[in-house]
Amino acid sequence: MKVILMRDVRGVGTKDEVKIVSDGYAMNYLFPHNLAVVATHEKVQALEAARAAHDAEAQVQEELLAGAVRSAEGQRVELAARATPKGGLFKAIGAPEIVRALKEQKNITVSESSILLEHPLKTTGEHVVELKHKNAHSKVTVVITPQA
Repeated sequence: MKVILMRDVRGVGTKDEVKIVSDGYAMNYLFPHNLAVVATHEKVQALEAARAAHDAEAQVQEELLAGAVRSAEGQRVELAARATPKGGLFKAIGAPEIVRALKEQKNITVSESSILLEHPLKTTGEHVVELKHKNAHSKVTVVITPQA
């Protein structure tokens, strides 16, 4: 029997997959536990249409993120943090703080995974941070000043 899985089922498949299972397994386990529905022609077409729409939306989101990374090229953001007299920070600056600064100061929205940091920033001064998303690359200057 052909079924569409409504949830991940161990040993059978993942959500929204069309699978062929035995009639008894479908009738006695999958259907009573609401894990699958019968795969009619209409339901399969609706599933494929929903999958295509989801893929198109994901592609648009990828392009927007890549455009945001490219638009950040050469930008300069400033952060203030508590620091010692020698310039060491009490709290390291990481990707979340840089994302927040880009959003607030330059209105550029990037994901934390787009920011490439070998280690968090722990000193005051200027730091060049690389942003990367698929084929889009850019460099942003992060200026950390001691908080008064």
